[in-house]
This record gives sequence, C-alpha cells and structure tokens, in this order.
Amino acid sequence: MSKSLRNKTLYQDREWLYDRYVKEKLSTVEIAKLYREQENRWCDPNTISRWLKKHGINMRSLAEAQQNRHAIPIPAGMKKARME
Repeated sequence: MSKSLRNKTLYQDREWLYDRYVKEKLSTVEIAKLYREQENRWCDPNTISRWLKKHGINMRSLAEAQQNRHAIPIPAGMKKARME
C-alpha cells in the first residue's frame, strides 16, 4: 500500500513562497501572517523558514533583513518619474 497524499499547504508551494520572500521581500513573520489571513489557519514564522530552506531559497542576512524593514516603499508612479 502506498502512502496517502496530503494536500499541499500554500506555504509549501515553492513559487508562492519565492514570490512572497524574494520578489515582494516580505519577512517570514509577514508571510506567516499573510498565510493566516488567506487560509484562516495558524502558521508559525519558523515553519516558513523551514520551507524556505527545504526549497533551497536562500535566507537573507541580518543586514539585508534590517535594510528591508527600514526601507520606504516608493509608489509605482514615482519610480518612473525618478528614472526620467
């Protein structure tokens, strides 16, 4: 007999996790909170860290994390104006 397959949770999906952590630069705490809001289920930031490692997504250094935390987001319309 084979193992029964469990449904994948959202944070176990590599693409979803990669988009949140790398592209959107959310922290593990923010990703866990987002998951809780979307799925109405508990998730610990350590669980997010564990899945980042399982998927081979490099964790940010402390300096990078602090830089992201204190960065001021620039509205999309302002980015184009700055480039000109």
